[in-house]
Amino acid sequence: MRHWLVGLMVVALCGCTGFVTRQIERPGHDNRAQLAWFRQLLNQAGFRFDAMQTRQDVRMAYWYGEPRAYGFTARVSEQRKDHRFSLDLGFKFAVEPAKAVALPARGSVILLHPWGTEGSALANWALSFTSAGYVVVAPDLRSHGESSAAPVGYGPREADDIAELVRGLRVAGRLPGPLFLFGVSYGGTVALFTASKLTGVGGVVALEPYANAAAVIRRAPVSGLFGYKWLASWLSPQRMDKAIARASRQLGVDLFHLDPGDALTRTATCTLILRGADDALVSDAALRALVRRSVRASYVEIPHEGHMSLPLRTDRLFPPLLEWIAALPSDHESDCP
Repeated sequence: MRHWLVGLMVVALCGCTGFVTRQIERPGHDNRAQLAWFRQLLNQAGFRFDAMQTRQDVRMAYWYGEPRAYGFTARVSEQRKDHRFSLDLGFKFAVEPAKAVALPARGSVILLHPWGTEGSALANWALSFTSAGYVVVAPDLRSHGESSAAPVGYGPREADDIAELVRGLRVAGRLPGPLFLFGVSYGGTVALFTASKLTGVGGVVALEPYANAAAVIRRAPVSGLFGYKWLASWLSPQRMDKAIARASRQLGVDLFHLDPGDALTRTATCTLILRGADDALVSDAALRALVRRSVRASYVEIPHEGHMSLPLRTDRLFPPLLEWIAALPSDHESDCP
């Protein structure tokens, strides 16, 4: 009986390790149904869904929105009770989207979504920026949404895709300058890598990027990012590292040593990194160390917010971020705001 139980546990542990490896390799499209409401919202607001093919034969799907006077606002209400915290999110247009007049473009923003989601997941940011006068492009990163199921790279490969998308849109005259990169979590790290591959980037905003892919993957089970918090009690650090190593080999990417700090040091663009003080996935120390790699980078910690709540808080973050963007210098020699 004891041998049978030991055997069962070995099979279960191997299964969990394999599950984690698959999660790392294939973020998948599991959230497509849950995000349908956000896609409908972008459609209602007149965003167009388009796609382009990269030279590496990766289909890049993306939402494209032009500035309009929607008078869009996001209503966010907090509920804190019995050590539990939740947000109720609602959107409101002051003007019916179909009747909203066009605004002159103040620039363009590329929105880069978190791991396991798609471009529409940042609909609150997309509509806030278009209402403020910016052209918005919200791509589905590779192996997400309607883009190709190409091997993920946890930053550099995705940055190559985005840089090619930007160049194509610039040639087509669809991306008026200045250009800003805005990314959340996985997308925040992609933004850091992308900035070093493009010219004419006016500023970068990264919400909760990871400084090291392996470190954040190790924390993923306990944070619930992989969907099952009980995984954390089954997977030892050694088994997590085994899964990360296996995924690294199969993806052809060294997840243990992938370093956005190197990219940060190669760009003179002003970069703002934000983290919720209650974030259990990305560590404060790691992001502070990352920011020290560049005199053009700064770090702000937002109290009472976690990894999942911070990207929803356009009510708290959007007004000061607009001020930060407006204060950005037009050259790379002047001080960053």
